[in-house]
Parts: sequence; structure tokens; C-alpha cells
Amino acid sequence: MRKPWYHILYVRSPILKILLGIVGVMASVALVLFQFYTEEPRMAAQAANWNGRSIEKGAELFSNNCSNCHGADGKGLPNVAPALNSKYFFTQRLADVGWSGTQEDYIELTLIAGRPSKIGMQWAQIMPTWSNQVGGPLRNDQILQLVSFVMNWHDAAVAQTAEEDPFQCFKGVPTKAGEGEKSPEALQIKTCLADGTSYLPGAPIPTPQPEDTSTGPRDPATLFVSMACSGCHNLNLDQTADTPGSPGPNMHNLPENAAQRVAGEDAAAYVHTSIVNPGAFVVPGYVNGIMPQNFSEQMSEEEINGLVKWLLDPNRQQ
Repeated sequence: MRKPWYHILYVRSPILKILLGIVGVMASVALVLFQFYTEEPRMAAQAANWNGRSIEKGAELFSNNCSNCHGADGKGLPNVAPALNSKYFFTQRLADVGWSGTQEDYIELTLIAGRPSKIGMQWAQIMPTWSNQVGGPLRNDQILQLVSFVMNWHDAAVAQTAEEDPFQCFKGVPTKAGEGEKSPEALQIKTCLADGTSYLPGAPIPTPQPEDTSTGPRDPATLFVSMACSGCHNLNLDQTADTPGSPGPNMHNLPENAAQRVAGEDAAAYVHTSIVNPGAFVVPGYVNGIMPQNFSEQMSEEEINGLVKWLLDPNRQQ
């Protein structure tokens, strides 16, 4: 009778069988120990991979939904929305609002519920509700991806000096950074007074000065920067189909475009209305509500008229 091919695997010796069994058990134990040793680094690498994906998705969401107000780099737009990529935001903001939870929870709650009660504040746009749990457009996983992206700024933000910190003081809400014993990080951020002015660490507290009205209206080029118009509008590029501008329209060819925007309204009237009542006409492709609504309170009528004339001057000096 011919032996099967696997006869070579048959072991007759009982002792050899025992030895082979012991070797097999030891190999199995070694394999389990090896898996146990490598599992934690593998899981950490996988967690880092998922966190990286979350940050990438959050960056895309931020660019599409948040950058128009908070800036593409998260450093805010003056008079539009506060900075998030800010030392103050990561080291002191929670203390100022009395938040006892984590930074991640604070960001998540703000994204979910927005700030619907903040009416008549210094920022042009009320923070909307973003979560679909309360009527917003984003799923919960997208909210968490935005949280991951904002938290990704932490290390770079806390390394900012007080001069580099883009944080704007909140009018009527002075920061508590200079009160009592604070962390070294908190003591290195700019300190804010109730009137919205700020001073740097170690500097004497400034004495409020009466407003000087003797200098006359401010220069239009200065207003364009101080009113944060330059953060949204580019004066050196034409607004065309290829270069529309973001977050606001480009303005190099505004003198030509303004006269065609609203039927029966000349260029000067259109630009003036756009400054004092920006929601009256919104250029197609742009979102209403981003432009500050209170310019008529921040500039005199003379300054607004001067700004209109300057914007419509093809030879304007910047």
C-alpha cells in the first residue's frame, strides 16, 4: 500500500510529540506577547491617523463656513468676528466667561448653539447655530471635525507674544488676566479694559482720554483699514467671473460696477447704501450679514461720504 504524501508529518515518538506541543504553546504565547507589545503603538498611530483626517475635514469645513468671519487663518476680522487662533482664546477666554469645562467642550457648544443672544454687540455677525440638532446645517461628526481643526492651532497660538496675539478686546467685558494670581501664560496676554482698549503686560494702565474731535474727519484710506474693509475687499483686483474676491467682492473696478448694480441708482448712492445698509443689495454669490451693520454708528456722515468718493475714484491713493 502506498503511503500518503503527508506521512512525513506523522510522529511516532511520544516524547517528540510532547516537545513539539511545548514548542507550539511557547510560540503561541510569544505571538500573543508580541501582539500585546505592538498593539498600543498601532492603536496610537491609528488614533493619530483619524485625528489627522478629522483636522483635514475640519479645515475644509472651516474654509467653507467660518473663514468669511473668522479669517482664513483663524485670526479674526476686525469688527466682523473674533480671533480663534489666539493666545488669549486658549489661555484666558474660558476664565473670562466663567467656563469650567474643557476647551473642546466650549468650542463644541459654541458651534452647536451659536450665540443667538448676542444682539447689539461689537461684532457684525451673530454666531449662528451650526448643528442640525438645533436647526443648523452640520452633522455632529462635522462639528467634532471643526473642533479638532480649531484645537490644532493650540500650540502655535500659546507661543504668541502679547504683541502678536490677534485677539481684539471685548467691549464692556474686561479680561481677568491681570487680576489675582494667574498662570504665566495668562499674564502674558494683553489686558482689556471695560471700554475695549487694551494694554500690554507690564505697561501702566492707560487713563481714559476724552475723545478728540478737533482733528476733523478721518482719512478714507485710514478708515478703509480701521473699519476692517481691507480684510474682505481687495482694492487692487478687478471683480470678474475669474476673480470675484473673497469674502467680499474685489473693488478695483468698483467705479464701473457700482453704476450697474441697482437700476435707477447711481454709483455714489449705491456705495453709500452698501455702507450704511449692506443688506439692501447683496452682490450675487455672496452671503448677507457678513458685512458690519453699524458703520453709520462708527463713522460720521462726512466720513462716509468721503469714503464713498474715495472708493469711486479710479486714482485713489492707498
